[in-house]
Amino acid sequence: MKELPKQMSYVNDVFSSARDLGLIQVRAQQGDQPGRSISLNGKSYTSFMSNNYLAFENDERVKEAAIEGIRKYGMQTSISRMYMSFDHYLELEEKLEKIFGLPTFLSSCTTLGHFAYLPVIIGKNDAVILDQFVHESVQLAANTLKADGYHVEMIKHSQMDMLERRIKMLSEKFDNVWYLADSVYSMHGDLAPLKDVETLLNAYDKFKVYIDDAHGMSWIGQNGKGYALHNIPRHEKMYVITSLNKGFGAFSSALIFPNQLTKQTVYNCGGALRFSAPTLHAGITAASCIADIHLSDEIYERQMRLNELITVFKQKAQALNLPIVNYSHTPQFFLGLGSVELLIRFSQFLMSKEFLLSPSTVPAVPVKHSGFRISLSLYQTVEDVTNLLDLLAEYIEVLEKEGSFNKEQVLKGFKMRDNQNHLV
Repeated sequence: MKELPKQMSYVNDVFSSARDLGLIQVRAQQGDQPGRSISLNGKSYTSFMSNNYLAFENDERVKEAAIEGIRKYGMQTSISRMYMSFDHYLELEEKLEKIFGLPTFLSSCTTLGHFAYLPVIIGKNDAVILDQFVHESVQLAANTLKADGYHVEMIKHSQMDMLERRIKMLSEKFDNVWYLADSVYSMHGDLAPLKDVETLLNAYDKFKVYIDDAHGMSWIGQNGKGYALHNIPRHEKMYVITSLNKGFGAFSSALIFPNQLTKQTVYNCGGALRFSAPTLHAGITAASCIADIHLSDEIYERQMRLNELITVFKQKAQALNLPIVNYSHTPQFFLGLGSVELLIRFSQFLMSKEFLLSPSTVPAVPVKHSGFRISLSLYQTVEDVTNLLDLLAEYIEVLEKEGSFNKEQVLKGFKMRDNQNHLV
């Protein structure tokens, strides 16, 4: 094997050390309470790792729908959708169009969806602006455009004043100016300033936006349509993609279009849709069952329960003065620690107390911005949340007393600011 570059070698060493300590790349089994608990080497842990925010994946109706899909259609059919679509694919798309209120097309996964969507809607003489923290899958697709000679650049995270300046400058040279961003950022859980984005869409004819709403789906909005469409229900210059395997709890992704013409054009020309990449039939029939729940009043009851859990977390974490990087009202939070060494020590402590959180370090975040991603879902109870936060506060106090941690310095390192960066 070739000699690894310096940064990759560091990442490899960090991950190898964490693996040797039994903190990552572990072999897991289903816990005695599916979704809430995970078993490692016969020991049960309370998990705050799942992004299945509304706990659909273990709903008995959903599991039965998945089983029926396999019974009726088999595991998969390896035929490109360019040639044919089974009825249950089209029925699911029709239900999703009722949820979103816009033309919708299924892709086998969100990453392939980006590769199908972006090269069709973005022109050769368009400029692309990436938000600094837009999901890596979006960046990968944008980099293929850059390799083909497209203009692609990056701006600081959610800086609307900077975005507006770039729109003005790039509009003089390019046919369109695109902004690629997440609606809910997957690491810190902060929200895109979509009302400011809408203001820019209305102010500049050449400005267009592509939003990845993967972490905004289901837990908010009418019929669980997601954070992006909850804030901007329809705009002819806004293009949206979302995942059906996080808050939605099934499989595949949905490409959402401002009009029917764009949908048909991406269907005809999206390269990543032309090869088979079959979606499992069980995933489609399960998603169809979940879509029915989204179109019923049950979705609002689930949203309300999750909203209450988020409120409990925020109030308790603020009362304990924990170094939470962002307090946006989403199911995602990030406990900032700073160094990899502290992250490893903290992971060992939490595992000794039978809790599992998602450790985050390079390359997902800068090395000095390591910490834990904390995902809330309906699998957890209020008692789970309060017990976890008390443990976090307890160990932080230990670290502060020994002089190895300073929460104020850590948060300063994350350059804390209100995520709503309004126009100037």
